[in-house]
Amino acid sequence: MTNTNRAGRGVLPVPRLSDPLLSQQEVNGIRTIGAADKTVSGCDLSAQKDAQMLPIDAAQAHWHLDLLGRDERDTNIRAIPHKGMKGSAINGNFALDLEKAQRWQAAGRGIYLQPNVGGTRADEISSCPTLFLEYDDRPVEDQVEIWKVLGLPQPSFQVHTGGKSIHHYWVLATPLEPQPWTVLMDRLIANAPGCDRSCKGANRMMRLAGGWYIDRNGDATAQSAIINASGDRHEAGLFDELLPELTSVEPCNRLPRKSPRTASRNLREICGALECIPRRKEGSGTYLTYRNLLWGLIDACAEAGFSAEVAIDLMEDHSPSNECGWDVRQVALSGGQQIGAGTFWWHAQQHGWGGRHA
Repeated sequence: MTNTNRAGRGVLPVPRLSDPLLSQQEVNGIRTIGAADKTVSGCDLSAQKDAQMLPIDAAQAHWHLDLLGRDERDTNIRAIPHKGMKGSAINGNFALDLEKAQRWQAAGRGIYLQPNVGGTRADEISSCPTLFLEYDDRPVEDQVEIWKVLGLPQPSFQVHTGGKSIHHYWVLATPLEPQPWTVLMDRLIANAPGCDRSCKGANRMMRLAGGWYIDRNGDATAQSAIINASGDRHEAGLFDELLPELTSVEPCNRLPRKSPRTASRNLREICGALECIPRRKEGSGTYLTYRNLLWGLIDACAEAGFSAEVAIDLMEDHSPSNECGWDVRQVALSGGQQIGAGTFWWHAQQHGWGGRHA
């Protein structure tokens, strides 16, 4: 297994966990938990033996903490039973319990860490150093660069879980307090169609790099590993600028919903609102804003009785594809069912429009 050179010069070999520990235990190889070993689930009789065969890669685990800027002495970890296993989770401390975690893992539990600082309950969190996002609805190769599609900066690093997910982390230059962090996370998730919407919460546990992915059958399939680590830190204000505010608009089906009698009046209103919004500038870092604006425009047109084609034509007139660094039609048809007309009207209001929707 390899990881990304922190200096950006290719890949480096990842050292195995705790070579001294393995030497003491006279371990000669690694194997997965196969069908013949399923009796170890929830059983301590052979846990020590199997822990030797499923070592946590400490280099990866410590790198995970290093990238987050966390101190191992106050970082919570948790061993969570795989989906087909009965039993309870086990809480631990990174500094004190990482070697114990190998035994917990050999018994069928996946190993996770808590990115945010504080206790294991949400109301005990005191500081939030990173934003994170997970997809599991598409091939992992499509997940790796999903941040480009979302118009977001490159993640500080990613974790390939060893399963079907890539975890994306944007480490903040200055950690946030829990309340503003929660709002920013909600905005991030709302504007990432198809992501795992449950992957949030100030006390959220995320899979630990270097641990093994245990599937629902109890088989250890692969080790989680850090990939594409730039180590960059991001200002929270950048995400505040990129991510539109949350709206309470219900998802729409994009079908015209107004009678022809009121359509012309409403379309004039839409055009007036759109004129208040500045033209998109190529390379301005506003892709996500204008993508959601366009999706909101489509829904506003649907409410007025017009098809998505009308919205596309309006946006082409406003911010032409060949002049503004995007493909209006491709963006319009790439999703957006969760974005309603309220997003369009809100952006118009921010630029001085004061129609009846204000």
